[in-house]
Amino acid sequence: MQTNDIQLVRLYTSKTAGGVQDDTPAELGGSPQPEFYLNIVAEAGDNLGDLKAAYTLYVRATSTSGGSTTFTRQVLSETVTDGQYGWRDLKNNNGYSKDARLLVKSSDFPKGDIYQFVAIIQAGNGIVSKTVSNEFIA
Repeated sequence: MQTNDIQLVRLYTSKTAGGVQDDTPAELGGSPQPEFYLNIVAEAGDNLGDLKAAYTLYVRATSTSGGSTTFTRQVLSETVTDGQYGWRDLKNNNGYSKDARLLVKSSDFPKGDIYQFVAIIQAGNGIVSKTVSNEFIA
């Protein structure tokens, strides 16, 4: 990773009980769950973390099967700061790593459709990175 870069590495859903990718996060063993996680993994270059660089993270959900969702688009203004927003310093000028979770309401996703999250990160230096989550069934 270049010292001034920032990128989204992975975006995936999981149940509140675990951190493994889950294609049916709104259900656990046949029982409906009120919420689940959207896990966000990102990396930033050493310079961005050292400067506590600001960025904006945009998260939205879509139905890939033609349904609709009431999930409200999230716009998060954050900084690459060790110990905040899920960021940690990898030390020895190896950059920063983000591992964060966004709690999502299952009721935002009507049953019987297939959904996917899209995330875009934009830094003040003009860097933009996009990733999509696994598809999941509500």
